[in-house]
Amino acid sequence: MTSQDVQHRKAEFARYLAQSQARLYGYIHSLVPDLTHADDLYQQTALVLWAKFDEFDRARSFFAWACGVARFEAANYVRSLGRQRRFFSDELSLLLVEAHEEMAEDELAERRQALSKCVDKLAAGDRALLTECYLDPAGVPAAAARRNRSTHSVYNSLRRIRQALLKCITRALGG
Repeated sequence: MTSQDVQHRKAEFARYLAQSQARLYGYIHSLVPDLTHADDLYQQTALVLWAKFDEFDRARSFFAWACGVARFEAANYVRSLGRQRRFFSDELSLLLVEAHEEMAEDELAERRQALSKCVDKLAAGDRALLTECYLDPAGVPAAAARRNRSTHSVYNSLRRIRQALLKCITRALGG
């Protein structure tokens, strides 16, 4: 491979990655809620994508391929931390890949904006519970202990909050 070929390959990879960067990072963040870990995982995924770029089939979606690599890297990452409930299952991760692939970037931006507004509309206690469960590395068990509640009770509250957010987002988007 000539140096010109290598430069062309690097430029091609950079174009593909730049076009998918925001969506790929969003997907990774949906698998690993902690921003610092998502940043690290994005960097690791980008390195693996570059190392395997020769295997990429140009007839397929780069984003879907990148999500597959990211999912594998996330699974390795989660295994290295030990299984924690706040990470999604492989089945749900596959559904997320398909959903992200189908959504246009502007639709994702609208949904993020609607989610932000809907979270702001939640009761202060519900917002605090979300923050505590999803941003604290100790997750639901620690939040339950601090609140003197069972983990089952906290999971039920989170389910209720997520359902309310879904309804709010659906209304906000006119659906």
